[in-house]
Amino acid sequence: MFSELLAKRAAENNPIRVGIIGAGKFGAGLITQIISMQGIEVSAVADINLDSAKRAYVTNCISPEAIQVTRTVQEMNQMIQNGKPAITEDGLLVARTDLLDVVVEATGIPEVGARLAYETITHHKHLIMVNVEADVTVGPFLRRLADNAGVVYSLVDGDQPGMTMNIVEWAKTLSLEIVAAGRGTVFYDNDRAGTPDTVAERFGFDEEMLERREINLKMFNSFRDGSKAQIEMCALANMTGLLPDVRGMHEPSVNIADIPQIFSQVEEGGLLQQHGVVELANSVRPDSRTLLEDPLRMGVFVVIRTDHPFIQEDLHSYHLHSGGSGQNYLLYRPYHLVAVEAPISIVKAVLYGKAIGSPLATPVTEVITVAKRDLKRGELLNGSGGYTVNGLIERVEIARQSGFLPLGLAYDVKLKQDVSQGTVITYEMVTLNQDSFVLKLRRLQDAVV
Repeated sequence: MFSELLAKRAAENNPIRVGIIGAGKFGAGLITQIISMQGIEVSAVADINLDSAKRAYVTNCISPEAIQVTRTVQEMNQMIQNGKPAITEDGLLVARTDLLDVVVEATGIPEVGARLAYETITHHKHLIMVNVEADVTVGPFLRRLADNAGVVYSLVDGDQPGMTMNIVEWAKTLSLEIVAAGRGTVFYDNDRAGTPDTVAERFGFDEEMLERREINLKMFNSFRDGSKAQIEMCALANMTGLLPDVRGMHEPSVNIADIPQIFSQVEEGGLLQQHGVVELANSVRPDSRTLLEDPLRMGVFVVIRTDHPFIQEDLHSYHLHSGGSGQNYLLYRPYHLVAVEAPISIVKAVLYGKAIGSPLATPVTEVITVAKRDLKRGELLNGSGGYTVNGLIERVEIARQSGFLPLGLAYDVKLKQDVSQGTVITYEMVTLNQDSFVLKLRRLQDAVV
């Protein structure tokens, strides 16, 4: 159906007009994917590095002469009307123009993402939120704002939370119980202390790769220091109502075939105290040095459960991996294609007014801030993937009762005291920036949920 509607829009010369904020690895990949499609076009790209924005077009055979730097909304509108690609350093121009159908926010920075999301929604455009860092901090507020504005606030298909949500929704539609849902990780023991300075070595990136794909070292560090996976599972939890079984989740080393058994309840020989949880499946052996034989790696999974013998027989006949006294079954995808699949969420929002997934009105989990190393009074925290802190998922009621600082607010805030490695940082331990936009939205959110 999507392809037919896009073909119709192409024939009518009425493409979906997309604005992208953030031209890093994901943004550049998304531009490439959209350019290869019909009935949809990238009309504007914003990045603080204009060369990155321009390169994302040029690598897709767009003439450099056709690309214009825009510094006002009026200039951007003129370029869009003329069918010319517009680039800008100012993401607010993309958020505020009236000529786009949808904006994709992909900066990965909570402060920036919150501001741009707010402006996009209040200017009545659909928003695809790739910035899960902002989503887990103020997503419920932004979702409510979008609902009131009559636009869609959606996480992105192709990324693990959105992909997992697709499977969860499928299972819920069929009234199958969700035992556990989550994603694979590649997590070595020394990764938790990793910094942006060690990314190239740990990921095997050479200088050519770093330059060609616009690698954000801080973002990539968050992929391996544990924070990103915790953030993504918080986003999934807040879309579904699923909860972590323990703070930070279990994250066992597990091959694909063993997932439905490992993620079963303790009395069935598994790890869980309850059903309905978010989890991580680590692809590294317990020795923390080598990969397992058949790991999930960067794929996603959902463990479903049925007590009905007829349905069990069907699932067995299709060779689904099973566990939990034979009642748990594994659904999984061994990969995720972030930039390649992202247009599906764009098309769904614009053509059907539907989200791949968006936060519930009341969040159920929080990503709390944990000292990555011993920290000194006066140090500035630098958020996910940085040099100072990691994130761990926690139930929202525990986080609030304890006054834990959300990871999305742990950017450029100063410590009032020394903090030892592994300590959860509280609001009382830091001096907040009262001018922070994401902090203002978070206070509005906390006042109503």
